[in-house]
Amino acid sequence: MSSKRLERSVRDRVLAGVIGGLSDYLKVDSNLLRIAAILLFIISPVLMSILYIIAVFLIPKAGEEKPLAASFEVEKYLPLIVGLILIIVGAVILGSIAVIPFFWIFTPFRFTVAIQIIIAAILIIIGAIIAIPQLRNL
Repeated sequence: MSSKRLERSVRDRVLAGVIGGLSDYLKVDSNLLRIAAILLFIISPVLMSILYIIAVFLIPKAGEEKPLAASFEVEKYLPLIVGLILIIVGAVILGSIAVIPFFWIFTPFRFTVAIQIIIAAILIIIGAIIAIPQLRNL
């Protein structure tokens, strides 16, 4: 009996190959898993970002024995860490705004909320610019 191992894909990948590897492991179309992951990211961006990053570090790349966490060097991955922190902080700011009722539009605080949305968007964009190339190289 052969045991199938969960590995990050090197051929079916957009970022770090987590969804492609999960697709191979579960024998499900990777596009369906990507759509599900995007929907879950829209619902809970902070949680999904954290889970994806944990998966990148704990699931080994195809053909490798050890996961990335076994030989993690902070200096080497510092841009990735900074980018991910910016994305998570921006997502937390957006999430805190989302729990405010829709009627905030009619309150005197709408200018403050607009500034928070702009700041959160800038943080997420800068974090993505920094982190996405790093994730593709993992």
